[in-house]
Order: sequence, then C-alpha cells, then structure tokens
Amino acid sequence: MNPFEILHDYRTGNAIGRDDIATAALLVEMARRDGAAEPEPLAWLGFCLALRTVRDGHTCVDLDRIGEWSGEIVPGAADPAAWPTDAAPWVTALASATALVGRPGDRKPFILDGRRLYLARSLAEEEAVAKAVAGRAARGRIQILLGGPGTGKTTKVAQDLVQRFANAEAAGSELVVALAAPTGKAAARMAEALQQACQGKAVKAAPEVIARIDQLKPTTVHRLLGYRPGRREQFEYHAGNPLPYALVIVDEASMLSSSLMHHLLAAVRQDAEIMLVGDPDQLASVDAGTVLGDLATFASPECADHPLHGCITTLTMCHRTESAAILELAAAIRAGDGEQAVAILRAGDGPVAWVDPAEKQKLDELIDLVGSHARELRTQARGPDAAAVLATQAQLQLLCGHRQGQMGVSGWNARVERQLDLRPGFPWYTGRPVMVTRNNPALRLANGDVGVVMSDNDHRTAVFGTVNTSGQPLRLPVARLEDIATVHALTIHKSQGSEYGHAVVVLPERASRIVTRELLYTGVTRARQQVTVVGSPAVIKEAIATKIRRATALEVRLR
Repeated sequence: MNPFEILHDYRTGNAIGRDDIATAALLVEMARRDGAAEPEPLAWLGFCLALRTVRDGHTCVDLDRIGEWSGEIVPGAADPAAWPTDAAPWVTALASATALVGRPGDRKPFILDGRRLYLARSLAEEEAVAKAVAGRAARGRIQILLGGPGTGKTTKVAQDLVQRFANAEAAGSELVVALAAPTGKAAARMAEALQQACQGKAVKAAPEVIARIDQLKPTTVHRLLGYRPGRREQFEYHAGNPLPYALVIVDEASMLSSSLMHHLLAAVRQDAEIMLVGDPDQLASVDAGTVLGDLATFASPECADHPLHGCITTLTMCHRTESAAILELAAAIRAGDGEQAVAILRAGDGPVAWVDPAEKQKLDELIDLVGSHARELRTQARGPDAAAVLATQAQLQLLCGHRQGQMGVSGWNARVERQLDLRPGFPWYTGRPVMVTRNNPALRLANGDVGVVMSDNDHRTAVFGTVNTSGQPLRLPVARLEDIATVHALTIHKSQGSEYGHAVVVLPERASRIVTRELLYTGVTRARQQVTVVGSPAVIKEAIATKIRRATALEVRLR
C-alpha cells in the first residue's frame, strides 16, 4: 500500500505535507517489521494530521472538530466532504492501529486521549504543564498578571519587586530574582520599561532598593534555561538541576509555547515562585499551544472556586491618556466589533489614521512618509551616536500581515529601498535596519534583535539595542553578521514584544485566514503615539471576525 497514492488528494489539497506522509510511512514500516497489520486509510490520514499539528500551532487533532479541519484549521485543504466529519470512524480506525496508537500512559508514537489525537511528546508536555500549574496554584507559587497596553503591568511588577526586596532586607535574607521574556527584543523592552517605571511617581522605594531592581538584567527564556541545541539534555536547567532563583518573572508570556512552558515550569524550584505577565488577546506563540490564553480563562467569575482564579490579577484601567484613540481602536478589535473599528479609522482622530489602498493619493503620501523616515535614519547612521540611531529607527515601523506580495514585507522593503540612493549590489548600506533571524550566542545576539548599519567612511558596523559589557549598545562589524534580514518592514508576528512611536499596520489586499483579530490587535498595540492601518474596509472587518482557534486541551485538564 503506497501512502502517497492513498493520501494524494489530501496532499495536493494542502491538508497534509509530503514530509508528514514520509514520517508516517517510516513509523508504519517500523511497526510492520514487528508484525503489525496495515493501518486503515483513515488512520494514515490521522497520523499525518497529528504530525502537522505543531506547524499549525495545535497540540492535538481534536476529532470532535474534524469537520472544520479542512476549511478553518488547514487553509486551502481538501474538501471536508472527502473525509468523515464525525469523530467515531476516526476513533475506530486509529484505535485499530494498536502498534502505533496507544492510550495515555502507553509508549506509542501517537496517543488517542478520548477523541483527541496527540503526538506522544505533545501530550506529555501538555499534561506536565497542567499538573505543574495546578500544583503551584494550590501552593500559591504562581502569579499571572494580565492586561492590555497601558494598563500598568510593568509598574505593578516594579511595585511588587520593591515590596519583596524591602521585605527580604527587613528579614535579613537575600532575594534572588530572574527576569525573562521569550525573545531578546522583548527582554530589552522589559528592561527599559522597568527602568522607566522605577523612575516614575507610582513606584516609591529607597535608592538602594531601586538600585537592586536596576541590577536585574532580563534575558530570553532560552538563555535563562541554558538552551543547548544538539545535546541529549536540551536545557542545562531542568527538574534535576533547577534554577537558583526564588522568583522568576516572565514578560510577554502569550508568546510561550506549550513545550517551552513545560521546560520553564520544570526548571523553576518547587519552593520558588513564578510570575507570568502578558496580554492574552495578543498573538499566541508561533509554536504549538495558547498557554496564557488558556490560563486567562480562569480569571472569569465563573471560575471563582478554582485554585487558579485567586492567582490571576487582571488590570483593566488604561493610564496612557495620550494614546486614547489607539486604545479605543484596540478595544473595538478585541471585542470583535468590526463596524466600530472601521468607524474609528474613518474618523481619523489624531493618533489614528487609515489608508485604503484603493485611494492612490493617500497611499503615495504614506510611501513618502516612510521614505522620509528611511532617509532620516540613513543620515543619522552616518554620525557617531548609536543610541540616537536606534531611537530614530524605533520612531516608525512598517508591520505587515504577510511576508510576500506588494502589500507584504518583501514589497514594502523593495518600495522603501527604491527611494534611497543606494549603491547597486551592495547590501550593507548605511541606515539599513536589520533583524537577526537565528540565535547567535557567540555574538550575544538573539532571534528578533533589531539593529542598524552605521558607517565611518568605508567602515561598516551594525549597532543593536542589546547592551555590551560597558552598558552601551552592542556594535559589531557587518562581516561577522549571519542570518540577517532587512526590516524597513517586518511581519506583525516578529514585532511582538516591541513598541514604536508610529506603527504602520499593513493588511493584504484580500482577506486571509492568516490575518486574524489577534494579528491586527497585536499590530495596532505596538504603537505608542500613532498608528496607521492600511487595508480595505472589507479586509479589516474580515480580519476582526476571524479569531484564532487552536486545538489544545490544557484548559480542560486544569478544570
């Protein structure tokens, strides 16, 4: 039985990929050598869907929603009529493949847990997260701080740290704290926000306590855990070698995948506390799971009797009066009110602007504005002030829903570069904004770090917001840089954890399942002073109506 023939229609319909079929075929062949019977065609398809889940952000295949899988969960897939929309025949076919499919606790590649099909590792990690969260909630060893932009999450964290350090000093003890975020960019933003909070009126403390907070250096979660790719033990810190901290605070926790949350919770000492801070309405991790969103459901009054409910604090009052219109737009998007969001955009109230791509004059004016910012950055980058260059870069950022196309990252990057006086064939031009696309520990650069190419005559360096050992922006020769992308424009996904003076949020010309309510909300809330949304009314409304739905069972396990 040739699986590529059996599954041809599903592969060409984009329901599954060629690699999914090849991996499933390898597993079936191994089982066949041990005398296993040939799986039914529906079981073959189930294996491939389970292998695909991680790429689509799911931790499992929810067979109760299998009728939606081809249309909603897998864009462009084969017609759902081509497979059963009821869970029963899937469960029967999968349960008959006993060599490959087990029940929870079995050592099999696939696990059928009720009417959810998992890869064994995904189930183990989800169960471990649920067990760890429930245990910590019962002992009061987990705190979850939720809130949208401007609600004072960082101030709350700073106030909490002040109180803890003061209590530790009064008791004559030492409080060892770690600060982390999923990306280097988010970690740098966390450090900046904490410093600003400690300088504000809302945080009152003795100078020595403020100094203690200033000494805390946020890092990425991977660095915190001592990530060691290619080794048998992937992380240096784990249950057998826990982190040496009494308190671990993780910002932008919405970006944590189920797998990374599993490793983090395992590495935090049982007697230590963990605080997760984030906005559950933002985009979830690019990897599988919606952990913060699942935990946030327990903030509801209906969950008042659940141990986790008392561990959650939700901040709702916004303190950013200078960007009230932006926050009003964000609230309409979060509520799923497309009509109200478009009405706010049409009003064009101060910090909020709207460009319909069909209006060529407005689009041309925006292109001129973006080009002017790129030229200003180029001029600044010829000078000596690295901090000023980075500040200029953060004044305006194009954020796109798609990578490709005229309204995507590639189209806008090309559009901006055409406005600059560039030497043909020379990529390292002065003022080029760049993003690191892969971790480089040797250079102290993390995936997502943003820098700008500066020049001193013919000597080219790139300066990054990551500070060096002397506390100054990190400056590196461009010849040492690898895995770099130009980011006059970048994807909204890559912008998570950042803020910009003016965020220009560009949606594609046609509605897309990739462009969701969470994506638009995340893009809009990157703006501090001004946001411009580029998109037709139809595309904007469709995006707001399209909410991410990921198949996970973490919430169910916690209940």
